[in-house]
Amino acid sequence: MQRLYNCLGTPGDAMLGAMLHTLLLLLAELGALLASGPDSQSSFLEIIFPEKIEDKTNSEEQISYVIPINKKKYTVHLQKRYFLTNRFMVYMYNQGSTSFHSSNIPAQCYYQGYIKGYPGSVATLSTCSGLRGFLQFENVSYGIEPLESAATSQHIVYELGKGEKELLFNKNSRNLEMPTNYGILINKKPKSPSKHLFSLYLEMTIVVDKALYDYLGSDSMIVTNKVIEIISLVNSVFEQFKVTIVLSSLELWSDKNKIPTVGEADELLRRFSEWKQSYLTLRPHDVAYLFIYNEQPNYMGATYPGKMCTAPYSAGITMYPKDMTLEAFSVILTQMLGLSLGISYDNPEKCRCSEKVCIMNPRAMQYTGVKTFSNCSSNDFERFKLNEGAKCLQNKPEMQRSPRAVCGNGKVEGDEICDCGSQQQCGANSCCEPTSCVLKSGKACDSMSPSATCCKDCQFLPDKHECRPSSNMYCDVAEVCNGSSGQCPPDIILSNGIICGEGGTVCYNGNCPNLDRACEAMYGLGSTNAPFACYEEIQGQNDRFGNCGKDQQNRYIFCGWRNLICGRLVCTYPSKLPFIPPNISTASVIYAFVRDKVCISVDFGSSVKEDPLRVLNGAVCDLDRICLNGVCVESRFLKAQSTSCAEAKCNGHGVCTSRGDCHCSEGFQPPSCTPKEGGDSSWYGRQGLPMEGASRNREKKWLLSLYIVLIILTTAVVLGTGWKGLKKCRFKEEESMSSESKSEDNTQTYNSRSKSEASSGSPTSS
Repeated sequence: MQRLYNCLGTPGDAMLGAMLHTLLLLLAELGALLASGPDSQSSFLEIIFPEKIEDKTNSEEQISYVIPINKKKYTVHLQKRYFLTNRFMVYMYNQGSTSFHSSNIPAQCYYQGYIKGYPGSVATLSTCSGLRGFLQFENVSYGIEPLESAATSQHIVYELGKGEKELLFNKNSRNLEMPTNYGILINKKPKSPSKHLFSLYLEMTIVVDKALYDYLGSDSMIVTNKVIEIISLVNSVFEQFKVTIVLSSLELWSDKNKIPTVGEADELLRRFSEWKQSYLTLRPHDVAYLFIYNEQPNYMGATYPGKMCTAPYSAGITMYPKDMTLEAFSVILTQMLGLSLGISYDNPEKCRCSEKVCIMNPRAMQYTGVKTFSNCSSNDFERFKLNEGAKCLQNKPEMQRSPRAVCGNGKVEGDEICDCGSQQQCGANSCCEPTSCVLKSGKACDSMSPSATCCKDCQFLPDKHECRPSSNMYCDVAEVCNGSSGQCPPDIILSNGIICGEGGTVCYNGNCPNLDRACEAMYGLGSTNAPFACYEEIQGQNDRFGNCGKDQQNRYIFCGWRNLICGRLVCTYPSKLPFIPPNISTASVIYAFVRDKVCISVDFGSSVKEDPLRVLNGAVCDLDRICLNGVCVESRFLKAQSTSCAEAKCNGHGVCTSRGDCHCSEGFQPPSCTPKEGGDSSWYGRQGLPMEGASRNREKKWLLSLYIVLIILTTAVVLGTGWKGLKKCRFKEEESMSSESKSEDNTQTYNSRSKSEASSGSPTSS
């Protein structure tokens, strides 16, 4: 038996053109990334396809990914973190006037966790749009971000740069004096300073100066994302003290600076503190920081040591040099916040931590990888809480755990009736008031809303107007408007177990899975579901081409002989030309020549979220058996459940829907399918829905009439031909049946009910 592999599709102009196009896209994207400034300094860069590990709970609070780096796969476990307040706002300036908005950035897609098998590792990632963030090991850190121009889930992973600019401070700055010995001491993990740490929350307002706003991209969304990434990294360090840095507001000086950002550290810190007291008094916060871009600064930051909860002095400034990574800048910010919380810089000869370098070491920003507070820092923080008090950190702000209603953003949220966007987007003829997000007088609905499919010209469409067509003539119902709402009714499907096709296929979740049609849709006319022997050959390998899913350890699940057809679809391949997958850069193709049949399967890699070749529930896998969650089970129980519901609730004149209601046959009406005038079928459907076995009474009458007609015809034939002719005809028929039986014995057949028949006489692999 021959097995042929085609891992990149086929050679030829079409493939070459597709590969060249993809390569140019990637080169253009990488060029833009390398020229972007921050986080572009790397000695290692790779294009990868992260894979999310699905679990049965489908919970987004805890998620896991498999991330390949340098030909090795790392499993990352993540826990959702909340650090944006419910009133988080982004403030911007346009020609001197202030504009503010609650950012469109979701607050529910930020995670912190660890890399499995690497104690002490830290992962800070966001899933808002692809994976973006950092993986920190003991002495190396990697950044990951999506390739924006790629149509698939392509990401780049890169090692964060080393050899950052040396940390310099002005003698007159408010920073504590630097220790003269800058050596690095690696020692055992210090004991926890307190067995009963309670959670503290530091509400922070950040201001970004004009130069840094331009350097980070001159785009409010991009800059906001980068600031949140920085805060996420800072939080991963302060978690040791159970302190959460909460971002309460962000101000972007997008047109010009509001104060001069040059000068000595003392002068600049005093200037910003005065501005803060005048302009930020109405914004709740514990501390405010100004981020300043300076290509070659003489100092990296300044703050008032130990004055976090003293309002006039709860401020700081940090410098962002050219080519600095976000990870290195997060170290500077962590150190500044540490100073404000009474934590001094470490003396490396006396202070110890579990990592290669402690976070309060003056040279910490020059090293990548995980950093923690030392025993000295722990003692300092305990003294700060005891002597200075930490009352300003003890109030827990309300976190933004769900999207907030914002009138004018084009999304109907919260108590809004409508939202057509800004006044310019709404226009004069809109149904909605753009400032209050309520309907205008005399308007019944908002016809501009994408979901208002039962609304036209601000009025409801009439009853029985079809608003959602049936996706499947056997298992789905076409919904119609009810005349009193602008929204189409919920999508209703027929109950699982209704027979919907040839060979015993049943409806399941609105689908009527036909494996022959699925093969034809994938590979073209003439392709059919493969013989069982092909499933034995391909599915039996238990690899990426043939399996029944993955377990919690991300290992392929072997289908077992009975369940081979319920794993991934295997088809016959009718063409003489090799198959070119839709995404040639990530897909792989396998061919198997089995008993004069060319069979095919495709691995689409991590470029698709759902495997298009996964056999759907309800597909026939054997006589009176269907696939259900990768297992070939008896179908009679599911069929009986559907039939029982139809007879009990619908009086045999309809079928049950997914909600347990009746969809009635023509001439009957809900709720229990009683006769009615007019002849329409009813639920949210239309006339003529095919329903096999929906009315047993009509079926019995039809069969009785058929039997009577057949009896009359048979009697006429017997009387017309005579007994002699009838015997002769019978003899010929038996002879013909005998010949057909012998012919079938000479034909190879494959029946999934007999493993021995399928495997006997199989050629050896070669």
